[in-house]
Amino acid sequence: MSSKSLILDIETAPIKAYVWRLFDQNVGLNQIIDNGGVICVGAKWLGDKETMLFSDWDQGHETMLESIHELISYADAIVTYNGDRFDLPKLYGEFLLAGLGATPPVTSIDVYKAVKKLGFISNKLAFIGPLMAVGAKMKHEGFELWTKVIDGDTKAQNRMARYCIQDVKLLEKVYTKLKPFIRNHPFLGDRGACGACDGKVLHSRGYRRTKAFKIQRLQCVTCGSWQDGKREKVT
Repeated sequence: MSSKSLILDIETAPIKAYVWRLFDQNVGLNQIIDNGGVICVGAKWLGDKETMLFSDWDQGHETMLESIHELISYADAIVTYNGDRFDLPKLYGEFLLAGLGATPPVTSIDVYKAVKKLGFISNKLAFIGPLMAVGAKMKHEGFELWTKVIDGDTKAQNRMARYCIQDVKLLEKVYTKLKPFIRNHPFLGDRGACGACDGKVLHSRGYRRTKAFKIQRLQCVTCGSWQDGKREKVT
């Protein structure tokens, strides 16, 4: 059975706090009015047409968290952009506070980490998508979109939903194109298939050598990813 990879992106509300100045602020805990939190989550299964959106304004906060908790629990891998540092810790913290319990261990594929190894002048998704000619983030009015969403503006909430969904679709395209360059990609395929995309046709492309082994190089015809084949001990 093929593995299931979940493409995921979140949007969060800003922190509200009392401050004395515009610059060089150290905000104390007793100055915080609202510590923000996740307000919507976009997700889709890799290769599927449907993109899902769970939000505070449509499902309510508790149902939103329950829905994405269930999807993560069913996934074999989660694909994010800077998700190891931002999206996943935010979600796991919210799961704890909501009493949902820990999700099962799941493989994380943070595309941002792979992009950082390619030497581009910017690693932002807004730059990488057009650079790779796979699409662009949705334009919007900026920070005002978040304030309108929090104030209950339904049109702004619809724009936020479209913005998050577009990020998910763009991330899938970037990940698909970048996949052959992710050298430490986890093995997610069936035995004898490509570990990155589960492609069934692998071509032998010579060998690489270590001090102790001669290792067959295999390349997937479908996605172009490389993986190791037979290992032969050097005597």
